[in-house]
Amino acid sequence: MCNLPPKFHSVCRLCLSFCGDNCSDVKLPIFDRDKDKSRLSEMIMAYLSIMVSPEDMLPQVVCGSCANKLDEFHTFRELSHKSERLLEQFLHYANSLSGPIEI
Repeated sequence: MCNLPPKFHSVCRLCLSFCGDNCSDVKLPIFDRDKDKSRLSEMIMAYLSIMVSPEDMLPQVVCGSCANKLDEFHTFRELSHKSERLLEQFLHYANSLSGPIEI
């Protein structure tokens, strides 16, 4: 095993930011023991296509800023999927009233 600097595991896994003990930005564990609270690992894999594992020896934390961005991705994804469903429902409804829409 190589000799890693002690701060290696304290940097954000996504943006490499580092905060010492006096920093106001919080580091959140990627793999939280409380499954209902944290889905960071799932969001990282789904939205960024980065495979993360508790055994990969890389930093296991993300900064608050990156966690917020993942939440924003999630919110945007949910909104986009909802919008798609509503548009398809509207198109289906319009077709049922007047026949197919010509483009």
